[in-house]
Amino acid sequence: MRPEWQAHIDELLEEYNRKREDLKALQEKMASVETTVTAVEGMITVTVGPQGRLTGLEFNPRVYRRLSASELAEAVLGAVQEATAQVGDQMRAAMEPLLPETASYDKVAGAGFDLSKLVPERPNDLDSLKERYGFRDK
Repeated sequence: MRPEWQAHIDELLEEYNRKREDLKALQEKMASVETTVTAVEGMITVTVGPQGRLTGLEFNPRVYRRLSASELAEAVLGAVQEATAQVGDQMRAAMEPLLPETASYDKVAGAGFDLSKLVPERPNDLDSLKERYGFRDK
């Protein structure tokens, strides 16, 4: 094989591996996304993590004197919904530039989706290319 062809293949594989590592780093970052929202003049604080999971809830003791049980429940739900929307916006903004045109954030953002699957460990056509042209691994 010509040295310039091998050099080009090596360069492409390095770029491919960098992009794959970038996807892994993005997935780790997205797993740790968290947003905190404070509502009702600082009396309710909610923290929401990935996929909208409530990870923290704090009340200022004065909130019990100020709001009825139904008002408190409504305020908590509103704060959780706002925080969940913020987390979703952050995740969408981080992912969308990396997604293929045929995929949408909503389809791939489900629990357990592995971003590295967007880019397989090895390009599928590399082995057939090597076989077809007689390229050898180093």
